[in-house]
Amino acid sequence: MELDSLLTSWIVEALGVSGRTASPLLVAKGVWARHEEDLRSTGDLLFTWQVDLRAAAEAMVADGRLTVEPDGRWTLPEGTAVPLVARRTWGEGEIATVVEGYVEMLRAEHEGRPVHRREVVADLTVRTGRSGDQLERMLSNISAVVQEHGIAPLASCAPRSNVPVGVRPAVAAALDL
Repeated sequence: MELDSLLTSWIVEALGVSGRTASPLLVAKGVWARHEEDLRSTGDLLFTWQVDLRAAAEAMVADGRLTVEPDGRWTLPEGTAVPLVARRTWGEGEIATVVEGYVEMLRAEHEGRPVHRREVVADLTVRTGRSGDQLERMLSNISAVVQEHGIAPLASCAPRSNVPVGVRPAVAAALDL
């Protein structure tokens, strides 16, 4: 696959995971999260990929396959086909990342500070490469574990009892229990 085509597919994939719109930074994080191994194995691309990604995005804008919002976010036009993200088991690092985001929101809620759920979930989507639905289910699983420890869970995440392996120890570690 030609480099421009490869980078374009990664942009579309990252934006698809993010709900069709995201900042260039979140797109880059999404590409890294899903393609770090590919980037490391392609020689010089490891050192130029972010510049090359931006150039690919500019080419997509020029031919109407991408728009740039006034706030700088990249958006896929309606009707753009996005690849489905394959279902996979949760890895230890992914679980720790989502638990970290959950605990950040939980502390804000318990301290009466604003909870920036949309931003946290968007960041988690990019960092893990998981779909919004997958993250919502995981956040609900984390709520169940938090509740098991006698702590009020996030009001916006109803607890789900089918907790994947690895979530309980990650939550205990994050809550210093």
